[in-house]
Amino acid sequence: MDVGAHIAASGAIANEKILEHVTHNLTNTSTPGFKKRMMQLETIPFSLPRNDWAGSDTMAFVQLKPPVIDKEQGLVEQTGRNLDLAIEGKGHFQVSTPQGVQAIRNGRMRLTPDGTIVTKEGHPILDDQGNKIQVDHRERMEISENGEIREGERRIGRLMIVDEKGGEVEEEDYRIAQGHLETSNVNSLEEMVTVMEQLRNHGSYLKLIKGFDELEEKTIQEMGRI
Repeated sequence: MDVGAHIAASGAIANEKILEHVTHNLTNTSTPGFKKRMMQLETIPFSLPRNDWAGSDTMAFVQLKPPVIDKEQGLVEQTGRNLDLAIEGKGHFQVSTPQGVQAIRNGRMRLTPDGTIVTKEGHPILDDQGNKIQVDHRERMEISENGEIREGERRIGRLMIVDEKGGEVEEEDYRIAQGHLETSNVNSLEEMVTVMEQLRNHGSYLKLIKGFDELEEKTIQEMGRI
């Protein structure tokens, strides 16, 4: 295959990966606290020797850099549901999963039959001591802006709010809003525009690859007649 076709193929592959990330963003438009993945392309230059006296031509392949997470806060909307929690400002909830302790922004919680506060997937949310949080079904749970959990006059514990690496976030850097959820920060219209652009780009790359293949085949046929 001609080197030009290889370069075009690298662009087509990068476009496919961009489309995968954009599709992931669109799929999570309604996921509370979801943060958009932003994609960036980079070039990998290389030199193609021409001959001893003419030096070389510098060309470049294209590849996708690791995605960057857009940390912009989503809208905080009131739901009125007691177990919906939004973090305004920095921080994540800390939860225990089969893969280990993780930090999440999705504050849609529920109670298990024994009163343990868990995520939609059933992962226990942790307090500032690293323990599961259990409450009484019969009492109304109140969560203050700093994450303190109370049932009537009884203090249950305090939510552990951490950064992405698990480090504790200072109280002045966040506010917990009970009965609210942070929406995804994905703009579905912008993502759809990106999808259309990448589909057009992908089509152009495929035409280039086909053109290089046809040119190579024609060249071989012409040389065969010599």
